[in-house]
Amino acid sequence: MKTETLLTNEAISGKRLGIGVAWIDSPEYLEFINKELDPAYHYIEVHLPSNIENVPSNFEKIAHCSTLPLADLHEPTRKIIKDVFQQAKEIEAHWIGEHLSILGTTDGLQFGYIFAPIKDEDLKSRVIRRIKSYQETYGIPFVIELGPRYHDWGGVDVLEDYILLKEISIEANIPIILDIPHTWATAKAFNKSFEELLSFLKGAHIAEIHIGASGVSNKGQISFEQSWNQLVICLDMFPDVRGITIELGKNTKTEDYCHTIREVSKRFQSSKWRINDENNRF
Repeated sequence: MKTETLLTNEAISGKRLGIGVAWIDSPEYLEFINKELDPAYHYIEVHLPSNIENVPSNFEKIAHCSTLPLADLHEPTRKIIKDVFQQAKEIEAHWIGEHLSILGTTDGLQFGYIFAPIKDEDLKSRVIRRIKSYQETYGIPFVIELGPRYHDWGGVDVLEDYILLKEISIEANIPIILDIPHTWATAKAFNKSFEELLSFLKGAHIAEIHIGASGVSNKGQISFEQSWNQLVICLDMFPDVRGITIELGKNTKTEDYCHTIREVSKRFQSSKWRINDENNRF
């Protein structure tokens, strides 16, 4: 049975989810979640497929993925697709997010990292068909994001990525995840301004914003203040986002990640973007 109501922006509207934290299945992290985080202000982003057995049931949840690359010519196996969406249903995820990126070759070789899409005539329609097929089959709302672009494949300008993302979002009525670290890295690689890239998404529905977990410990290439200022720019430009997720990098220590969550949460509680206040703003 097709669930057409889940193919619209309206399927991802409603109350703000607040500040999101990446799921880590460890006793130390579970203690941090249960002792320090508030389900009224925080939600959990579960990267799928993964072990979901210990995900706390009292928090709102969304799903994220990087194993169903939307721009690949190569279709993931049916088992991977089914496992991902079955887990998303089990945790009652508000939506599942995936990258407008490539992850491998047509003969099944996996790169192990998300790469910017290679432009071809069928790219946009292929991505839209794939998203609609997933939603119609599994009944889970979908959101899309761009990975970083460090090189131009065949002379493709980085601005084409953002134009494509917006066109897919509007034509398929699919909301967007705005990933700040990806956007900043792309702008830096192509000598563009951060704001210029954001301007190409005006008019699209931004459902979620990703921010990085570095910066607070001053080990990254960008300070926490710079990250915070970038976030404020995004919120001023796209005020209707539902959640702000603090992503966890592969090399980020859990203690640094938890410190970032504390700092971001504290900032929001004392700023104009307070979560769940009388104006329903962050």
